[in-house]
Amino acid sequence: MKNIHSVTDKALYDALNQKQITLNEIQDLFLERGTIICKKTPRKELARNYSRMTHDYYEYQKIATLLGGQTRTEKITCVRIETGIDKKGIIDAAEKLKKEITGQDDYCKIIVDGPRVLINIRYLSTNYGKSDFKQAINKEALIEIEPLDDGYSIRRPDNENLDDYEGLLLGHISAIQNEQADDSNLDLKLNEISLSHNTSADVRTLFFDKLIRTLDGYELLDVTDAYVYHPKPETIEAEDGNTETGVHVSRASPRGEGVLKSDELSDLYDRGFYIWKIKWKVKENLADPDIFELEAQFGDPLNCTNFSYLVKGVRKYKANGQYFSKPQKLSGRETERFNKLIENRAYSIIMEIS
Repeated sequence: MKNIHSVTDKALYDALNQKQITLNEIQDLFLERGTIICKKTPRKELARNYSRMTHDYYEYQKIATLLGGQTRTEKITCVRIETGIDKKGIIDAAEKLKKEITGQDDYCKIIVDGPRVLINIRYLSTNYGKSDFKQAINKEALIEIEPLDDGYSIRRPDNENLDDYEGLLLGHISAIQNEQADDSNLDLKLNEISLSHNTSADVRTLFFDKLIRTLDGYELLDVTDAYVYHPKPETIEAEDGNTETGVHVSRASPRGEGVLKSDELSDLYDRGFYIWKIKWKVKENLADPDIFELEAQFGDPLNCTNFSYLVKGVRKYKANGQYFSKPQKLSGRETERFNKLIENRAYSIIMEIS
């Protein structure tokens, strides 16, 4: 039932008038219905006639594909669990999750890659805040479960659907752990990258300062965006002492090359602001280094929880100190390596400053 999706005639008419859909593609849509059109017919007239017809789900999906789907790379988030269950137990938990996902008519495949267990999921994501043809999007995601000395690290894209899947998976792992330990009251211990226990603005900013400066094998080149936050006090008091007219600014986002050295950011620090999201560039500690563009943030800036990160791209080195102007997408292996690098450093910083 969740795959049933309909759009209005107006939305269909507007979609066919978009430049992303060519006249040849409109011709194919009519031809599938046994209708031959003249290419000299105005696009608006073709769109008006086609939108009046009856359409099914598959035609909606085809037009949505022609318009172009969501291609933005999602941030990665992770959680570490302390448990003594073995690899077979993890696979059993993954199989239970697979059964639940396929029961919702979505696709799920479990892949055993050496010590890792990968869960490949294809699912339908809905967002009713978008235009009709972009409300329902087919997505593909990977949940990675990697063994650690005292448990496992679970990585996944940072979105609501995968958060739900992860919750189900953790529930199955917890149940298997209790079954193996013969203790129904045993809790699964979760370790997340969080500063909810430390409300110091200086410490929260220090976390990001250490993260961007101390990635092993890389040197900080520049910070381009620094997003800062200042919690709203219970009572806002204006300069004249009137608590009703006081105004509180809770967010600011200084941008531009060398933003960490700006007077504006220093002034915000003095007023109690702290960094909750940052975009920066690093270069390899090599003779001819590539430049990597990175991003990290706490999804909840007030409590500094829901940590996620993203490798946005790499600017390849050309020669004589010159770089290609546009960043390129990293390979899957390179992305995995950076994800682990950021994750490991973030966890170690939490231990250092706690």
